[in-house]
Amino acid sequence: MKIPFFKNTVTNYFSMFVRLFQGILVTRWLISHLGEAQYGLWVMLWSFFSYALLLDLGFGVAAQKVTATELYKKDVEKFNHTVSSIFLSHVSMALLILPLTFVGMYYVRELFHLKADATAEYIYFCREALLLSGLAATIVFPLGVFPEILVGLQKLYLRNYIIIISKVVELAGVIIIFALDWGLFRLLLFVMLVMGATQLAMLIAVWRNIPGFRIRFAFDKEVFKSIFHFSSAVYVISIGRMIWERGMFLLISIFCGLAPVGIFQLGSRIPFLIQQVALPYVENISPISALLHSRKRNKHLAQILMRSIRWVNFFAAGATVMVMIYAPRIILFLFNVENNEAAFICRLMVLFVYFLLVCRIIPEKFLTMAEEHSYLAKVQSFESIFFIVISIVGLLIKPHELIVVGAMILTKLLGTIGFILPHLIMRANMKFRYFVLYSLFEPALLAIATGMVCYWQYYLLRGQLHEFFLLVLAGVTGILIYFPALYFMMFDTTEQLRAKKIIGKFTAKLRRA
Repeated sequence: MKIPFFKNTVTNYFSMFVRLFQGILVTRWLISHLGEAQYGLWVMLWSFFSYALLLDLGFGVAAQKVTATELYKKDVEKFNHTVSSIFLSHVSMALLILPLTFVGMYYVRELFHLKADATAEYIYFCREALLLSGLAATIVFPLGVFPEILVGLQKLYLRNYIIIISKVVELAGVIIIFALDWGLFRLLLFVMLVMGATQLAMLIAVWRNIPGFRIRFAFDKEVFKSIFHFSSAVYVISIGRMIWERGMFLLISIFCGLAPVGIFQLGSRIPFLIQQVALPYVENISPISALLHSRKRNKHLAQILMRSIRWVNFFAAGATVMVMIYAPRIILFLFNVENNEAAFICRLMVLFVYFLLVCRIIPEKFLTMAEEHSYLAKVQSFESIFFIVISIVGLLIKPHELIVVGAMILTKLLGTIGFILPHLIMRANMKFRYFVLYSLFEPALLAIATGMVCYWQYYLLRGQLHEFFLLVLAGVTGILIYFPALYFMMFDTTEQLRAKKIIGKFTAKLRRA
């Protein structure tokens, strides 16, 4: 099976930029057309909708894994029973959304913090909107298994094409609805219909790519037991990840107040953005790990893992060095805020995110799909408990947001260096010295050299150039260093020949023009 790694990655990034661009436009229009109060209602409804995803219980990743191991080729009936059991589990969990929605409708005043003088008409409107959101979540949630199957098929590009089309349709629909002044309720109904159609399109794509695929409306207890152990471990891992991602803000808010939360949010936005930019590339690792591990092609898998970490390191190290140098200027340019504490947090968090990207995220995806999910769940559980305990102890001694940041960094350092990386090297049969030099050291060395040049520019020109031009100069310098390095350091012989052909065709067209 040929893995469309390049096509998957490119469409992942294209889909991400389309969603980002569409989200910015829609948010601006929502605020201007609906006003702050109804926009707040919109945000709350989508927050409740996203919390419904917690009912997945890891079954989505289980569907991805059984697909990636090509069970549909070996025994399509067993595959159908497995996916059907997962689908019916999702249906049963989705049915819990309805009673929760009715409870929310009863307590809508408290849930949305409605003012005492809110009219009965507006309260009724909020209840209708919440009911529509709950009904949509109940219907759409079970269909979430089909995008995961497309990922398992190594056809992320099909999923991305569907998402891109749906976002364009959604954007056009939002323009029409606002032009006709139809209001929030019809907007919500339209968006929910587009979401349902998107998931149905994923189902059709699965049908067309797996001959003999059928959903059986019969629950197989034995099949369910076989996947529950894996899915429950995945669920523990996702909950553990959520604890530190959301828990940092909650702990800072409880012990330090809202102002430090704002400072932390300001300092952490750029590092987390770097993490989000890297994730479309990393998403390929899970299905590849499941497939090659099932075929016992461990040597090939080890090469892919080391090369993937090297690629992520190559770009993440460069971005990290730039943020370390220009953090105050980036924050001033993007947010029009000059805050030394936010700049310090930004530098600290970008180092932390760099460590996660290079040493943690890819190993986690591999271990999850290589039958090490229980081990990973134990490590994640230990980290979550350790993070909460030392954070609370530290905050009781000295309430400061850096206590929480330090606790998180310490926790992930101990968990990754002490447990995750050694297990990765052992399970993938990697050569430790080669892994350190090839995947970790070489790309970081290039970034440090680039950083020295950019720091020299920053030292000489700060205060003399506007932030925008200073950042542009740094970006151009990084590109001029990184692009030649990309060819010589990252491309293998085949990729170098392909690059030469592309450059040759491009220069030939320029000469003819």
